[in-house]
Amino acid sequence: MPTYLLTIAYDGLPYAGWQRQAGQDTVQERVERAAVQISGGPIHVEGAGRTDAGVHALAMAAHVVLPRVWEPGSLRLAMNANLPPDIAVQAVQPAPDGFHARFHAKGKRYVYRVVASPVRPAIARGYYHWVRRAVDLPAMRAAAALLRGRHDFASFATNPGYVRRHGTVRTLQRIHLVQRRHGFDLCVQGDGFLYNMVRTIAGTLLDVGLGRRSPAWVGDVLAAADRRRAGATAPAGGLYLLSVLYEPQLLPAEPAPPPGESRLPSTIAADQMAE
Repeated sequence: MPTYLLTIAYDGLPYAGWQRQAGQDTVQERVERAAVQISGGPIHVEGAGRTDAGVHALAMAAHVVLPRVWEPGSLRLAMNANLPPDIAVQAVQPAPDGFHARFHAKGKRYVYRVVASPVRPAIARGYYHWVRRAVDLPAMRAAAALLRGRHDFASFATNPGYVRRHGTVRTLQRIHLVQRRHGFDLCVQGDGFLYNMVRTIAGTLLDVGLGRRSPAWVGDVLAAADRRRAGATAPAGGLYLLSVLYEPQLLPAEPAPPPGESRLPSTIAADQMAE
């Protein structure tokens, strides 16, 4: 039976996260329901990871094994016809037998969005984190540079059980702060992320940006390997899964989007992750 890689965008606000949970409305359950509608039998859709309640995705990767061969464009249309308006399959790619969206992922990219303004924005609440005053981006960039590389990120993890099972050493390959007209985006790329790691990094860097701590303090937090030393976990609504990374030789080239269509909103461009 053929395997397909689905690239899925969703608004996380109405859902209790990606992963199926008893008695909760989740993105995974909605995507599986759509797959059942087109296949006529039980279907499991496996994501490349989890996103929490209220976290958004521009390109969650997930694989599905179907009982028959589909042309990718037709499968995308069929899935979207059975999905709610706030979940959309952006692209479909054939994947090799045995492909696993989570186990074969080599990294992920996230963006965390912050609006800095003395006046509370009235529109699009739940899609960014609002702080009441301007931040010191140069200080935040100096602090963020201390996090780049391979480190023990225990201070930035909020799930002790996961930490004990899987360890806390990760490689943060890229971390950038991109200034916006009314705030900034925190863009990160790593080989893996601990539970709430990006949101805790955001909250910790904001302590620096708001003048509560010095940039050097972030190095002390990292060395402490103690969650109690870091800043608060920033709210879920500002976080977006930007993309999941795979080895190029594992998958065929992804087809280009139709003319005039972009996979990413212009406000969150992929070039934010460029060195």
